[in-house]
Order: sequence, then structure tokens, then C-alpha cells
Amino acid sequence: MNLYTWKTEAAAKQAFEAAKRGDYETVVRLIDHSFNTEDCDEEGNSLLHYAAVGKNQKLVKYLVERCRMDPTWANQSMCTPYDLAEGTPLEEYFKGVCGFSREECYRNPVLRGMHPDPSIVRVGEDYYMVNSSFLFFPCIPISHSRDLIHWETIGYGITDEKWAEEHLGKLEGGRGFWAPDISCHNGRFYICATLRNNDDAAFIQTQMVTSSHNPAGPYETPVIHNVLGIDPSIFTDDDGKRYMLINRGARIMEISEDGKELLSLPELIWYGHSGHAPEGPHLIKKDGYYYCFLAEGGTGKGHMITVARSENLYGPYVNCPYNPIMHQWDEMGAIQCCGHGKPVETPDGRWFMVYLCSRFIDGTYGMLGRETCLDEITWTADGWPVVNGRKGPSYMAPLPFPYESGKPASCKAGDGWLSPRTRDSSRVRTEKDGTLWIRGDGLDLCCRECSSLLVKFQPDFCYRAEFEMWIPDEEKEEYTSDGGVTLYYDENTYIKFGVTKNEVFVSEYVDNAYVRTESKEYSFEGRVLFRVETDGLNRTFLLNNKILWRWTDVTSICSEGLIKGKRFTGAAYGVYVNGSNLLCWRQHGKI
Repeated sequence: MNLYTWKTEAAAKQAFEAAKRGDYETVVRLIDHSFNTEDCDEEGNSLLHYAAVGKNQKLVKYLVERCRMDPTWANQSMCTPYDLAEGTPLEEYFKGVCGFSREECYRNPVLRGMHPDPSIVRVGEDYYMVNSSFLFFPCIPISHSRDLIHWETIGYGITDEKWAEEHLGKLEGGRGFWAPDISCHNGRFYICATLRNNDDAAFIQTQMVTSSHNPAGPYETPVIHNVLGIDPSIFTDDDGKRYMLINRGARIMEISEDGKELLSLPELIWYGHSGHAPEGPHLIKKDGYYYCFLAEGGTGKGHMITVARSENLYGPYVNCPYNPIMHQWDEMGAIQCCGHGKPVETPDGRWFMVYLCSRFIDGTYGMLGRETCLDEITWTADGWPVVNGRKGPSYMAPLPFPYESGKPASCKAGDGWLSPRTRDSSRVRTEKDGTLWIRGDGLDLCCRECSSLLVKFQPDFCYRAEFEMWIPDEEKEEYTSDGGVTLYYDENTYIKFGVTKNEVFVSEYVDNAYVRTESKEYSFEGRVLFRVETDGLNRTFLLNNKILWRWTDVTSICSEGLIKGKRFTGAAYGVYVNGSNLLCWRQHGKI
């Protein structure tokens, strides 16, 4: 779809209004003479969205069957014409066209909020996935599913606080663990990832390997290989030999069975389809061919997945004639930046691809960071894989497997709270009843050494975070801290909404300075209720259910909010203490 231009605006608005009225003759006349069916409005609504509101089935059928408009194409709010038809006769028509009901489908992204760089492996009927964690601890979340759609975090690749402090403690925001891969060999699970260090390190890129008999862990103390490159993955050939792949393009080196030793130097086997930023290599073997998958085009809107194949591990590899096999072709699509994928085969012989994507506010602000999508792979008659028929990401697609609503995917690991770099258990703890306890370390959130905060990643563009905060009775007389809720990206950009003994305030920190602060007198007597409501770029701050401030165009808490270093994560929310007091929180309601 394309946003209408000044040349096409008049015809587009006429067509949209006519479709909304259900005026079949006017819409058909405009299509015949002046309206382009690829045009959409500023919110991404297509002509079919308006027609679904108008409920003229003859018009809807004309647009779908004659103009080939898609009932599952989503606007910027992820709403489709199929959704707008709910409860009308059109819903049954769309069910016949799409081949699935609204209850029998899933929607991308399948993992929302920051879940970048997915890697997946299947063992029996169980699927395991890892995503990048960057500087956040515990590191490298491991998720489990039985149906590829409903996922639960069951563990983490790194949970040793001291090890994390040693390796992550001095790193700048956005560094840490990039693009992990999970694989299984002889009943043991292997996770590898790039440990991206600061630019002044002896090795700015190193490769980490760890393993466990249990997919949820605990995992062994990682081994670090000082090999430059990013996005490692492990491939085991039919003869049992094991290899690690890293970028640029796909470079391959033989490794020991346990992954702790490198047995050869990296050797390039395929540089990619486009030649632009080839990374994220993965290998599979199928029907006598080695298939090499890459992420190309950079991580912006040029991102894509490509593939090549060879009958020999070291090549030469033949470029797929259908490349890129996944790319968002539509500039107005709500899901963008599709790439960095890994395929997985189901027990019944079907194939699916997990891959990263981004969603944007106003086409600019990727507040949520990169998320995880899923689409089916089909194999062409000449043996090539294509994802979702090369149509780009799906917004609605049939469930891969029937979902058993009463059956959880697995047991959750912990409570989901994360800390930057590491966690000091003597200062921070979480209880089974949901209570969070933090003893301040005297450091503000701009300090890399600060450990007196806990965060989770923002799940969507619109959400509400509500916390009750109190001081234990024995601490009240000596309260000298400020504490409360934080909207957090990294040490360079964040917002604090907190209380001192005598005031309540909200303050925004951007690039070495607090750039705006508002405050009111307030007598904090030991217990208070914070609420922050987020609607896109707008934030509303409430104390004890009273609105204190509304901020619009808050752009700092996202990747695009500051040009500095490596800003690859996403917006988070949580709680903090700045001072030395002990404070307690309990989260209220659903996010």
C-alpha cells in the first residue's frame, strides 16, 4: 500500500467515503477512472477497511475478488478488514476467502516487545527459542512452546551474577549478548552468542558458547572464543562434525563436539545475495543440499532473509532465484524490517521461519525494539524455500497446530524482572507474592554501576504500568532517597517518576543531563501509588489516581531517541531507588 499523494488525495478521499457509505457504484466508478487501490490513508487503512465498515457485501466481494485486496492486511494499529467485519455476514465471507476463522488464526508478532534475533530448535514436539538480551541480566532468555505461537520463558543462558559482573559490568548500553543461537546435539542443548564489548576492548567481538542437558538450564560457565564476527550459530553435519558460522556473509569454522575448542579458522562459503551487510548465518541440510540462510540489507527497512544452497558444505553456493525469500515490500505495512530468521521443521514435515521485525510510531519511532514473527515456509518445485509466498510478513495466518487453551506451554522461569548488566542479590530481590525489594546503592540510573532498579520491556505501544511503593516501618525516619517508577532505555535516556520526602517529580534524562523536570510539593509518608499510562509517544503520570502531568512526543525512550553508541534494545518500565534506603513495590493490574 502507499499513502495517497497530493495528486491522488481527492480521488482517495472520495473513494474512502463512498466505501464507508456502502456506495458500490461510486467506488467502482472511481476505481475505473481515478482511484488507485494501492492507496491508503494516514493510518494505513485501505479501501477494504472502509468497505468493511460500510458492510456492502457486493462491494467487498468486488474489492477482494476483482481487485485482489487482502482482508488480513493490517493498518498501523494492527487492525484488519477481517477484524472490522466481526459479527457481520462479512466475517463468514472473509473466513471462506482466507480459509480460517478469526479464532483459528494467530497474529504477528508472536512475541511482542523486545524479542530480537530469534533462533529456534525443535526436540520431539517441543520448540525452544532464544533472543538477544544485550546488557540485561539474567542473560539470553530461553522460551518454550508446543505450538509455535504461545511461548513461555523457562530459563536463561547466563544466570551467574559474578560472571555477568565481570563480563558485562563495564559495557556501554546496547552491547552485551547479540544474536544467540540454540541447537541440540546428542541430548545436550548448546547456546552460542556474540559478546559485543566496548570499542576500546582488545576484541570488540567475541563468541560465547555454553551448554546444558536441560533446555531451561542451568548452563555451564561460558567459554569465550576471541574471534571477530557476529551472529554465531552451530551446525552439526551428518558425520557428526560440528561447525560454527559467523558473519560477514557466512564464514564457517570447525569446532570440537562440546564447542569449547576451535579446530579451524573461519572460511567464507557465501557472501550473500545483495552484498550489503550479510549476517545472521544459519545452515540446515535437506534432500542432499546444504541451505545457507542470511540476514541482509542492514537492520532497517531494507532488511531481508536470503538463501543459497550447495551439495558441498564449503560450496560453491548457488544463489536462490527467489531471493529475498522474506522482505517487507510494502512501505506502509505495520510490520517492517523483516529479517534475521531461522527455519524449523515440524514433526509432520512442515517448515516455519522465526524472524525479527519492527513496528513504528509515525513511521519513525521503533519504541518496542525488534520483535519476533513467524511464517510458514513452502518449498518450490525446484527445491527452494520461500516464506509466506514471498508476500512479506503475515498479519493473520492459520494456527500451525490446534491450541489447547487450558494447557500451559511450560513452567515460567522466575518473574521476568531484569537488571542492567548484573544483579546484586544482597540489594535486590523479588518475592513469590510479587513484592520487589530494592536497597539503593547511592547511584543514579545514568551510572553504569547502578544496580538499584528492576525493569521489564514495554509490551506494546499502549499500556499502563501501576505500582504501589512503600517504605518498611524501620526505614521511615531515615528516608533520604528518591524512588519510584522509571521508563528506561539505557543509562543515556530514561525518565524517573518518583517521590522524595517533600515532593513528587518527573524528570527526563537525555545524553548526560536531565533535560526537563516538573515537581510538586508532596509529603511522602511511607506509601504511594504510581501509575504511568502510555499511548504511543504520549505519557501520563498519575499519583494516587490523580493526574499530575501529561507529556506528549516523548521520543527519548526508544532507539531513535538519541544517536549515541549501539541503541538496539527497546523501551522498558520498572522501579528504582536513588539513595541508600530500602523500598518495596508491588505491581498492580495487567500490563
